[in-house]
Amino acid sequence: MSLRRSLYEGFKSVHNKLHNVKTTSDFQSTGRLTPREFVEAGDELVQKNPVWQWVGGPETVQDYLPKDKKCIVYRGAPCTERAPVDQANSSPEAVDEDDFVVTEAPQATLPATVVEEEKVLTWDDDDNDSDEENLVATSTDNANLRVYDVYIVYDKYYQTPRMYLVGYACDHVTPLTTDQMKEDVYRSNYGKTVTIDPHPVLSIPCISIHPCRHAETMRSLMYRMQENYDRENSNDPNAEPFVFPNHLALLLFLKFISTVLPTIQYDVSSGFSLV
Repeated sequence: MSLRRSLYEGFKSVHNKLHNVKTTSDFQSTGRLTPREFVEAGDELVQKNPVWQWVGGPETVQDYLPKDKKCIVYRGAPCTERAPVDQANSSPEAVDEDDFVVTEAPQATLPATVVEEEKVLTWDDDDNDSDEENLVATSTDNANLRVYDVYIVYDKYYQTPRMYLVGYACDHVTPLTTDQMKEDVYRSNYGKTVTIDPHPVLSIPCISIHPCRHAETMRSLMYRMQENYDRENSNDPNAEPFVFPNHLALLLFLKFISTVLPTIQYDVSSGFSLV
């Protein structure tokens, strides 16, 4: 960690000790959450998408959160390819107004498991060649496959969710080195919006998505949704004012944060659109 970052993290630590947690509810106008709203949004995420689960921790860590709800995790999110090195020659991308690199490329999907019809084994040379090719292809897929445990933590300083990711080899046992994890993020983001930091609950090195613009980005997205809502209901005098539900905050968060790590696949289904 550089001296500048070390001083910055020290300042945040002192600030968090001297200031109380946020208690005022103003998510729609600021994009920031109280710890209570974070827990409510986490409960909603876990209920709608059971692959996400709460993780507990020591009471002394983030003592403003319940002991059994320190952070949320999705274990084993697949990552089947490395992030592009040269973005100019990769899929269509751009840096949006919130300084995040976004991509229009669809995420790769793992091959579905299918039940094949029973085959009659023969000594045909062509069949042997085909089997060997399949074995090579499977071996190549496994060599490229990595898995990540994706954590969502409440950041007291920024008053927003923050994402941490722990990478493993395809066996979900062997941890990736920090250099290997760097291969799965856009190079233009690394060191800026993406860094390697210790997990605040687990104290292990992780990919961390820096939250300095999270509140502003979520507020901007809600504003766009409000504009669309107002436009669609402009002729309805009885239309209710647009209010984004606070308990859906983490679903909104996952929608936009996925643009930073497009090759790491985790469930961002929500039932609403950002545009």
